[in-house]
Amino acid sequence: MNGEKLPSIPGYDIVRVLGQGGMATVYLAVQESFGRPVALKVMSPHLLAQRDFAQRFYSEARMVASLSHPNIVTVYDVGAYEQYHYLAMEYHTAGHLGELIEKGDISSQEALKISAQLARALAFAHENGIVHRDLKPDNVLFSKHGSPILTDFGIARDLHIDTQMTQIGSTVGTPKYMSPEQARGEKVDGRADLYSLGVMIYEMLTGAPPFSAGDTVTLAIKHCQDPVPPLPMTAGRFQPLLDRLLAKDPKFRYQTGNEVADAIDQLLKPPAAQAAAAPAAASAPLSFDSLPAKAAAPVSPSVPTGPANSFYKSSDVESGGFFSKKIERSVNFSADDFEEFSTYFQKMTDELAEWRQKNGKKANTLHLSIEAHPWINKRIIDKLNADFGPGHPYGDFANSGTITLHLYEPGGAEQGKRYMLRDKGTRPTAAG
Repeated sequence: MNGEKLPSIPGYDIVRVLGQGGMATVYLAVQESFGRPVALKVMSPHLLAQRDFAQRFYSEARMVASLSHPNIVTVYDVGAYEQYHYLAMEYHTAGHLGELIEKGDISSQEALKISAQLARALAFAHENGIVHRDLKPDNVLFSKHGSPILTDFGIARDLHIDTQMTQIGSTVGTPKYMSPEQARGEKVDGRADLYSLGVMIYEMLTGAPPFSAGDTVTLAIKHCQDPVPPLPMTAGRFQPLLDRLLAKDPKFRYQTGNEVADAIDQLLKPPAAQAAAAPAAASAPLSFDSLPAKAAAPVSPSVPTGPANSFYKSSDVESGGFFSKKIERSVNFSADDFEEFSTYFQKMTDELAEWRQKNGKKANTLHLSIEAHPWINKRIIDKLNADFGPGHPYGDFANSGTITLHLYEPGGAEQGKRYMLRDKGTRPTAAG
């Protein structure tokens, strides 16, 4: 602090500065009544000028202090003395997650184990009505036993800002890890924390966040619009987990931290155990030589969202009588790379929700025809055959409907390969 005098707070012997931001300074101190070291977070005195600051500080600080979980930092004391409002928290000396990521010293197994513990800690906080709002690697400390510890919960939605945070409109959070709804300044719930956890998992697996930009506004736009970048091939099996955590719309994400932890626990199991737990998921899609020809009633093509030479079209076909009416949807689009596929997959998923809401159980068959380069075919099949969980429009449809897939190379629409992905909600056994 360049020789600046340390504050004097009764009951604490303040030793030195641990960290400093625009709204608070954290000191290493000794709590004299117990003789134990603590991290003493002292809010900046200028916050007193804000209306109702003291009331909100005590209200939310006490909520955080009430949390008792092995992966959430323990708050020993909350108080005020003269112009200082402070929290005394347990002091951890084994560094933080940001340092570990910077060293590149995290295996995929370690990343998942850390993430599962953090997901359960978030679930506990959310169940108690507390949203972190600024989840990032620097806010994950490690105990001397190596356990991750969540710290630095938002004491007040519009006050908890440090030098790494940037406000965009009325948003609060660190842009690199900020959910789309935070970037838009909308009301957030626990699913915003799960998005931030997804960004952290991506960064642990690859060494870099999924989105980056030279300014915060561009970065916020990427969080709101850009598809999730594909993981390296060595981490490809974690892509469905990341795609769901980083869904733009909160309703398509995991809904609770416990759901995330359970999904990670499955990924941590040996391949044989995973197959035993979900034999259907391990089944390969059924390949077949031809599909029944159906005359499709043309509809206006949807507006493309990819490059100028890409396309996206959809059409519906009705059959049967009044009591046996069926509606089949055909979707045809191109994908130069997996990112473009992800963009159109999200578009199709959004339309699928409206289609099923409008037509109910009569909407029971989906025919997909995708022009793509062969080297991304496996990733496309894996994505379409993944388990999305309840609440995801495509996943819900896959659990009850029929889905066929025609994959072909550019210029080869009459050829390619055809698959049966679902037959009335069932994954067909691979053809011998």
